[in-house]
Amino acid sequence: MPNLVALLFGAAIVLFYSYGRFNRVTYEGGRQMERLVNLLSPDKLRARRIVMHAYACYALILLLIYFFLCAYAELLPMLGGPDLAIGASKLPIPANDAPTAVIAGFAPSSDAAAIPWTLSSAVDPAAVRDFDIGISASVSLAIALIMVGLAPTFPLLGNFEDWMRGAAHRLAGIPTHVIGASEDLRRRDLGFSAAAEADAAPTDKNRFLIPRSSWDRMAHYQAAAKDQVSEPEDFRLDLELIFAISAWIFDRKLKLANASARERFQQLEEALHKRLDQLIVELDDRSEYGSGGTKDAAVVGTGDASLGERKRATWERLASDADDLADDLCILLALYVEHEIIIASSTTSDEDNAHQQFVAKKKLDAFLGGLLHPHTAAGYRRSYATTTALWALGVVLFVSLFWSLLPGRYENELVWGEPVDAYSRMLSCIFYAFNNYCIPMIVTLALRDAGLQSRRWRNMRLAHWTLWLPQTVLVAFASWAVAATFVMGLQLWKTGFDTGWAADSQSIWVILRSSFEYNAPTAARGVVLSLVVAFLLDAWSARALSLALRPTYFSSLVWALGSAIIMAFCGGLTRYFTAWSAKSAATQSLDAIDRGLIVYSALFSALIGFFVVFCVTAVLLNQRSSSERLRTAQVPGRAAPKPAPAE
Repeated sequence: MPNLVALLFGAAIVLFYSYGRFNRVTYEGGRQMERLVNLLSPDKLRARRIVMHAYACYALILLLIYFFLCAYAELLPMLGGPDLAIGASKLPIPANDAPTAVIAGFAPSSDAAAIPWTLSSAVDPAAVRDFDIGISASVSLAIALIMVGLAPTFPLLGNFEDWMRGAAHRLAGIPTHVIGASEDLRRRDLGFSAAAEADAAPTDKNRFLIPRSSWDRMAHYQAAAKDQVSEPEDFRLDLELIFAISAWIFDRKLKLANASARERFQQLEEALHKRLDQLIVELDDRSEYGSGGTKDAAVVGTGDASLGERKRATWERLASDADDLADDLCILLALYVEHEIIIASSTTSDEDNAHQQFVAKKKLDAFLGGLLHPHTAAGYRRSYATTTALWALGVVLFVSLFWSLLPGRYENELVWGEPVDAYSRMLSCIFYAFNNYCIPMIVTLALRDAGLQSRRWRNMRLAHWTLWLPQTVLVAFASWAVAATFVMGLQLWKTGFDTGWAADSQSIWVILRSSFEYNAPTAARGVVLSLVVAFLLDAWSARALSLALRPTYFSSLVWALGSAIIMAFCGGLTRYFTAWSAKSAATQSLDAIDRGLIVYSALFSALIGFFVVFCVTAVLLNQRSSSERLRTAQVPGRAAPKPAPAE
């Protein structure tokens, strides 16, 4: 038991320090972020919800690596790490006098001291041993300290951690989402000219909440730089953006939301404000603002050509500084929209339209455009990954619990030939379902979400099969490989845990081959279910007519029944393969127990498929109905719009 406590304590150390490592930047070389990299940590570049999703994936992989290194610490020297005092110093092999009985699915051990929720094992029912994980406390703590950097680490682990952290950042759109949004903003125009606004409203002191002095400065700078900069129009747009953001954001003349989140960016605002003040000082000096003239109104003569070139170079440098500052201000706007500091304007009364606060906010909303209203932006596609994953996880665990208490009792009697304890059945069934259904679902939804964010995902409902088939094969293989590797790793560890730790390379190969043949097909059930759910989400975004049946629960029933049929066939087929893999070469056919287990696997898979797809479809339809009710409430007196098949 102390060894188990040490193992869990080491896992807690890894989790405690993992967020700090996750929050290290991976974009030092990025051109767009080079001026702000010291002011923007990764957790500031996306909304907290998205950051936590990426961190959860990163932390889970770190924990898997930690448990693997603890279980097989003898591999550390081969990977370039230190040679630790190893607790379980040998790889697993069944004892020579113990019969090997590899069982997949629900395989609770009759030994009360054994771990009851394993997927499969090779056990000697007569073996009795004390509960011990076989990993010494010193090994667990040493590996935990190595992984968090409190002990000397080794290059392979460090390089893999860097790559994994970068992959998690890219999966969450860090910093690509903010960079892409800022680049879109840079291609837009606020829609007013400094000189035009000054001439149109000479008595208005705060047009769009921008002070009259700022309008005068913009007009003066443009006149002075007219013949000195290569792109005078870009310079004008940069000045408009700079002075508008200065008045709206830095001078806090525009009312924003989420003050607590804005405090996190106080240092960034101060740094940008200092750069703005320095730029204004230099522009005032170069253009002689306030002195009634400009330094560069004319070049004295041809003999002063070199002086004119130096003056032009100075203006080009100032224009470049203004361009860089405008770029960074667009990043600031994108961050404020991401963290809901800048939100869309609500409907106001007619008398409020005369206020400059309202006019300025409308001007900012128009400038932000699709960034502020992503649902109306071209190419916007919501992934629903989080909602779907949570519902799938909950439904799988609930159905597994139900199955273990009722039909699972008879299935376990077929496996073991005698009744099995209810708690053992429950833990075994839940653990089995999580590994074979939830892990492939999580991987598939994560890959689909990443593809949607990078705009590389091909909609399986709309695109030609030659476009979506390759991506589907890659996603299916990735999700199956992750689930199968996890299942086989547990199988290998459980085999050694039950039978002792002594093996040569030939014995290890035999164990791995038999484990792969028996356990790998079961992971295919979760892969098929995850692909069905991914196709459902693509059909939802493609506005499929099958999701617009009336009453709405017909759509859920149609999709759920189709999923149940597919999963029943998949469950029976994979159980058929695993049954044959456990037979000896002399066996010519399956017996009645094997056929009974095939039926139970088909029924269990059908239940999982039916309820997961039914609940996910119902959630999507309910969200659409809520959106329609909200639109109807916002437009009183008008007829409710005809509902779309899917959003």
